[in-house]
Amino acid sequence: MIAVQRSGKYYLAVYLIVFCAFFDTHAQMPVLTPYALSLGATPFILGLIIGAYSFSNICGNFIGGAAIDTLGWSRPLLIGLFGASLLLFSYTVAENAAALIYIRAGHGLAGGILIPSALACLAGGERSEYSKRMAAFGATVGLAAISGPMSAGLIASRLGYASVYYFLAALLFIAAVISLPLTKYKPVCGANAALTRESFTKISAMPSMKVAYISAFGLMGATGTLAAFLPVRTAGLGFGPAETGILFTIFAFQAILVQAAWPTWIMARIENPAAGCLLGLPIIAASLLSAGIASTFAALAVALAVYGTGFGLSFQGMLGLVMEGSESEWRGRAIGLFFAAYSIGAALLPPLGGLIWQNIIVLFPFYTASLFTLLSWYAAFSLNKKSGRNF
Repeated sequence: MIAVQRSGKYYLAVYLIVFCAFFDTHAQMPVLTPYALSLGATPFILGLIIGAYSFSNICGNFIGGAAIDTLGWSRPLLIGLFGASLLLFSYTVAENAAALIYIRAGHGLAGGILIPSALACLAGGERSEYSKRMAAFGATVGLAAISGPMSAGLIASRLGYASVYYFLAALLFIAAVISLPLTKYKPVCGANAALTRESFTKISAMPSMKVAYISAFGLMGATGTLAAFLPVRTAGLGFGPAETGILFTIFAFQAILVQAAWPTWIMARIENPAAGCLLGLPIIAASLLSAGIASTFAALAVALAVYGTGFGLSFQGMLGLVMEGSESEWRGRAIGLFFAAYSIGAALLPPLGGLIWQNIIVLFPFYTASLFTLLSWYAAFSLNKKSGRNF
C-alpha cells in the first residue's frame, strides 16, 4: 500500500465516522428497553438483550485488535461499519424480543471491531500531534453522547421506535461509504505480515498498559453506574427526565471542555499521561459521593460538572498511555485490550452496585462505584510508582 499524506479531509472523515459509531451506541439508550418491551420482552429476556451486546462487544475488541495488527485498520473498519449498518436495520424486522438477543450479539461484535479500528486511524506522529487528535476524538465522543439520546428520543416520540433504527442504519451506511476513500492511506499501525510475539497477555502485563486498563475498568464502571442510576437518584428527589437530561448534558459538556484543553494547557503541566488517570479517578470518586448525598438540583449539577472534569482527565490520560506506550506492530491489540477493559467495567459494576443496594438499602450504587473507583486509582497509582515514572 502506497503512503499517502494525511490531509484535513482525512481527519474530518475519521471524526465523522467516530461520531456516527458512538452516536449509534448512545442513541439506543432511551429506546432499546421500551422497544424490547413492545416486542414482549420479559425482565429475563431484557437482561439477556442488554448482556448479549456487552459480551460480544468485548469479543469484538479482541478480534478487532488482532485484525488491525495483521490486516491494517481499513478492512476491520469497513467490516464494522457495514456490519453495524446491516444489523441496525435488522432490529426493524425482529418478530419477537428473543430475536433481539441474536441481533444485539451481532451488533456488539461489529461495534467491538469498529471502535478500535476508528481509533487506530488516528495513530502516529509526534506526541503533540496525536495528543490533539486524541483530544478531538474524546470531544467527538462527548458530542455523540449529548446528541444521541436526545435525537433518538425525539424521533421515537414522533415516528416510532423502528424509525430510530432506520435512521441509525442509514447513518452507519453513510459512514461506511465515507470510509471507502480512506483505504488508500497507509496504516501507521497494523498491516504486518505476521503477528509479533507480543500476545494480549504480554501487552496487558506492561506497566503503562496496566495503568491504562485498570483506569479504564474503573472509569467505565463508575460511568456505567452513573448512567444506570442517576435517573433513579433524580426521581427520588422529585425531578423528571428533563432535569436528568440537563445533568447528563452538564457532565458531557464539561468532559468536552477538559479534553479540548488537554493538548495545550494540561499537557504543559504534567509529565506523563498517567497523571491524567491519577488525578481524574479521585475526582470521579468524590463527585459520585457528592451526587449520592446531594438533595438539590444545583448540588447535583455541581457534582456532574466535577464528574465531567474527572472523566475528561482520565479518558485522555488513558488514551495517551495506550498510544504512547504501544509500538506500531502491536498497537491494534493494545487498543483492543483498552476497549475490552472499558466494556468490562461498564458491564460488571452497575449490576453489582444494584445487587448490593438491593440487599443493603443504605449503600446506593454511587457509593459502591466511588469505592470501586478509589480502589482502581490505588492499583493504578501503585503500578505507576513501581514503574519508576513520575506523577
